[in-house]
Amino acid sequence: MNKVILKNVRPFVQGSFQPLTTMNLVDGRWVGESIEGAIEIEGNGALALPALFALGLDFQEPLRDDIYTFQNGYTAMRRGGFYGGLYESSANPIDDVQKLSAIQQVFSKSGFQLSILGSFSKSYKCEQLAEMLELASCGVSGFGDGNHLNATTRFLRLAMEYGAMSSKRFFFLPLDLSLRSAGCVHEGDVADVLGMKGIPRIAETIVVHTILETALFLKVPIHLKQITCAESLNLIEQARARGLDVTCDVGLYHLLFDDHVLFDLDSHFNLIPPLRSPQDKQALWDGLKRGVVDAISCNHTPVLRQEKEVNFEDAVAGAISLEVALPAIWSTLVDHVGERRALDLLSFNPAKIACAGLQKMEKRSNIDLVLLDPREPSVVSPKILSGAVQNTPLLNNQIPSAIKGSYIQGLWTQV
Repeated sequence: MNKVILKNVRPFVQGSFQPLTTMNLVDGRWVGESIEGAIEIEGNGALALPALFALGLDFQEPLRDDIYTFQNGYTAMRRGGFYGGLYESSANPIDDVQKLSAIQQVFSKSGFQLSILGSFSKSYKCEQLAEMLELASCGVSGFGDGNHLNATTRFLRLAMEYGAMSSKRFFFLPLDLSLRSAGCVHEGDVADVLGMKGIPRIAETIVVHTILETALFLKVPIHLKQITCAESLNLIEQARARGLDVTCDVGLYHLLFDDHVLFDLDSHFNLIPPLRSPQDKQALWDGLKRGVVDAISCNHTPVLRQEKEVNFEDAVAGAISLEVALPAIWSTLVDHVGERRALDLLSFNPAKIACAGLQKMEKRSNIDLVLLDPREPSVVSPKILSGAVQNTPLLNNQIPSAIKGSYIQGLWTQV
């Protein structure tokens, strides 16, 4: 449906939401005249937000298309109001130009603006460097670790020295695997009560410090994914003061929950990095307010139902979020930082981080938007989730807002 009339909606224009109006949309354009043969949507005062850009997309295909497929991911993006995202699959490292070319061909037909992270090591093993300069010349946005940084400090330096010649940004999930060991929750009071092995904050902060110092030494731009505690944010602030180009994000669920939800032993809360203490959660919100945190990431990681419907400690870590991210976080986020900053964190900044340094960026001439009613609660039912997976901590729960639909690449998707 490429002809849509949105009645009584508040569009975001020139930095703020406008009074109620009617939007006539044809082939991705907002036209002034009335249009025939269009579907009419009553907004009832809903917000017509700019569509979002997701950090942390992993659709698993081709290696694990038994879990999820590209088409499942595209459907989830439309339902959640995302026009684009940064793709990095833990199952499918992009470590040579042949793999990059194959996934570029797939994404070119999707209608979404999808940037791709290349792996800086072969198969994410941190034993042999990938073809970084070739990957950079063929269009990767930057270099990532597949959310599994298993590098010695020497290998980290070699990778960053080689990658620096491309001027691309490095993306790291800072987590020391030896300190993580068999841990699956935050090391603290809750872990002690539950009798579970914990992951201490220093498993993150030690790696953050090492990455920042190496990047400062080599003058390499970096992005730190899924920061979980105040100590890491302090290190990032100090590195910026010393002149380092460093950006960072925090995960959606780390803003919504802390480790006190673990007492129910719901395996949907088995996430890596783990949910930390209420004090850590508050520190992340403070980081958003102070501008230390640049973006909120989705970290959309599909997991099979049978791999979640087990004991908490045996469950595969990860959660999907594309369909629920906006209605789950919007109202609380606006209360903390305001509407403009909320859109920076969910849409504008993620796109800048993901697309910085690309020689050829797709220019957004079309209007891509998502229609959100911030006053209407909704329930996260299985039917709104794409594919066969249901691994979200919000499953069957009520969230504060409701997505009415999205208009992306000239197509209306009713939710």
